[in-house]
Amino acid sequence: MPTGCSPRPAPWYLVADCARVPRMYRLQRITTWKEADQPRRIRENQTLATVAAALIAQWEHNHAIEVSATIDQTQIERAQRIFGQRLVRDDHEESPTGHKVTIRFLRLEDVRALLPFESAITVHGPTEARAHLRDLATNLAHHYAPSPTS
Repeated sequence: MPTGCSPRPAPWYLVADCARVPRMYRLQRITTWKEADQPRRIRENQTLATVAAALIAQWEHNHAIEVSATIDQTQIERAQRIFGQRLVRDDHEESPTGHKVTIRFLRLEDVRALLPFESAITVHGPTEARAHLRDLATNLAHHYAPSPTS
């Protein structure tokens, strides 16, 4: 971290039920809400801390694919905003041009979220993630290729 920079503050989360299943919502992403007519209910034999810990543990162990990549220096803050805790920086692998990171995804298909970074991100592995990104980019290029009649 450069001298004089303070670490980014940790995000805040709301823990609430959705269809009687506990979920964690990042406050930064909540744009609208309405007040409930019901009083707050706490789960029997559980606290907010135990529910939150269970949700965090479930999230950490529920990722099928971990992508190793290098993100250009100019895009690292954007990537951190988009991927949040799914992005882990390897502070030992930092160069003036990029940051080595690991990004966790639930499914291989979810690596498409890397496409907006274009060539500012280089995926090193796993090979199926690289292949899927290549296929997505090829399909996109074909979609926008000039037609023979243009």
